Amino acid sequence: MLWLSDEYKLPPAFFNLQQLTVLKLHNCAFRPPETFSGFSRLVKLLFNKVSITAKDFLWLISNCPRLEALALIGDENHLLGCWNSNFVELFERLPLLKHLLMSAYPIKCFATGFMPKKLPTSLVHLKYLHLHRLRFGREVDFLCALSLVASFNVEITEIEMEDNPTEAMSQIAMNLIDHYNSFVILDHLRVIRIRNFTNTKIGMDFVKLILAKSPMLKKVDIYINHQVDINGELKIVKELIRYPRASAKAEIMIKKPTLSV
Repeated sequence: MLWLSDEYKLPPAFFNLQQLTVLKLHNCAFRPPETFSGFSRLVKLLFNKVSITAKDFLWLISNCPRLEALALIGDENHLLGCWNSNFVELFERLPLLKHLLMSAYPIKCFATGFMPKKLPTSLVHLKYLHLHRLRFGREVDFLCALSLVASFNVEITEIEMEDNPTEAMSQIAMNLIDHYNSFVILDHLRVIRIRNFTNTKIGMDFVKLILAKSPMLKKVDIYINHQVDINGELKIVKELIRYPRASAKAEIMIKKPTLSV
């Protein structure tokens, strides 16, 4: 396992480390030489603010045949060039994936072009999905969240929001709830955690959809944004307890973050 920082440029010798099973890179540039043949033993990969092109990233994961856990965090300063790939292309290269974490910008990159209601690729091993810093007011974030949660055998989903309570909601994003409500069934979902939650209509409707369409659901943990006042918190609680649930065992826990002094 390597943890690098301070915009480190990986030396050529790094790409010869064929025994790697876990790789965590932070604030560095990934520029593989033409002779690089991938990491055949790699099981876990974390890229946190790593500068890389779409071509190099897809080539890398295509040559990590044992990859089970992938985390991709970054923004336009890290995912470089033109990302014309989509989620179908990505997941075709990850047949053994069990654990996926992605932040909003990589999600946006892989959502270029057509985003189907459900992805045709079936990742039968994927059980844990973590979506980081999403804004449901943006159509692409909301559509991708719905599509990813609905497409696989995911049992645990974590969503960290970055919503501004005063931000205007996209009407298209609002209409997507009714669209997905007509067909989606989340047969495998057992736990969902939503952090930084606000009492926006789109967020509440998303939770309502999850509750209504998840017959195996056992636990819903909602961590409320610290900007939500007591009246907003009470409104969230009152609405959530009224929502119909496909699972009689589903328990909803509303939690407020503890502010450090």
